[in-house]
Amino acid sequence: MRRGVIGLFLGAWLAVSASATTIGEAIEKFELVELVNTLAAKKIDRLLPSSARWIAPEDRAAAAVLLAIGIIEDSNLMAAADVERKLDQEIKLIGGSAEEIVVSLDDVSALMRLANFGGHEKLRRAAKLTHALDRAIAAEVLTGYGLRKPHVSAGTDPTRTVIYSHSSLPHVKQLVGLVASEGLRGEVYIAPKIAAFVFRDGWGERPEWINELSPGLYVAQGPEMLVHFEFENVSDRQRFDALVNQYAKKDTEDETGNIIHSWWQPFYYGETSAEGYSEIHRVTLFSKHAEASLLMLAERTKIVRSYFEDTTEGMVVDSIWVSAPFYRFLQGDYK
Repeated sequence: MRRGVIGLFLGAWLAVSASATTIGEAIEKFELVELVNTLAAKKIDRLLPSSARWIAPEDRAAAAVLLAIGIIEDSNLMAAADVERKLDQEIKLIGGSAEEIVVSLDDVSALMRLANFGGHEKLRRAAKLTHALDRAIAAEVLTGYGLRKPHVSAGTDPTRTVIYSHSSLPHVKQLVGLVASEGLRGEVYIAPKIAAFVFRDGWGERPEWINELSPGLYVAQGPEMLVHFEFENVSDRQRFDALVNQYAKKDTEDETGNIIHSWWQPFYYGETSAEGYSEIHRVTLFSKHAEASLLMLAERTKIVRSYFEDTTEGMVVDSIWVSAPFYRFLQGDYK
């Protein structure tokens, strides 16, 4: 009888032990490995409280990231069992989809648990607008465009907001986690976006989401996320710029030290002037289901405006201030 009780107890203990999630396993499940690798020793020491001294050296960076993004709290760091119990709970919550999400940089855990980001099919209902945009590409008036919800950025303060685009949810999660780990404060609002652009020779393998408008003219179209970082301080736009250039911009093919899926030309901008950002023109076209954002150097504006004058439900021409890499892209430098 005792042997049976011991066997049952041992079996239950082994089952619990097998299910316990370690710090390293949690980082992999949340797809944050590259973000962890960006943390320097001083930053890790700043993020971790004294109660975390028991954590093994090889896990300290991972623990610092989990703490910075709100997956674990200071109170969980008293012992390994407390951390594992909390991580078990959080891992079970990974999943679900959203068409928009708002999180505070004080706690971005809701974004980290998200499995999919959608809402792009609603933008595709703007078929008349999309057809006009594709015709403009075929006529060499445009090289690309973005589709978003009408007036998508209206709820943010333009003096404190940087608007960032990317196609990879893991990249967006890591970037938001990076910003949170730096101590920047504010809100993050993410909405769906469809990006279309002429795919140039020399850019490598063609993506799956590509259309041929005419022989030799290819337009890549795909789902992205429009990420609004509305910071507490106006000066944080420069801090964000420095972070992206250090950790989210690809400079060489084999570069290490970046967050996952970094681009040669990260695209982000503000709607007011800021140091380090370059002014370009934006033509916005409106329909019931979407707005189209057309970005260009000033000398192209008159041509684009004239082409679309009688073909859309509404048009606004203004200036935005873009990241230096994207400005170089508009000048023809894809790196």
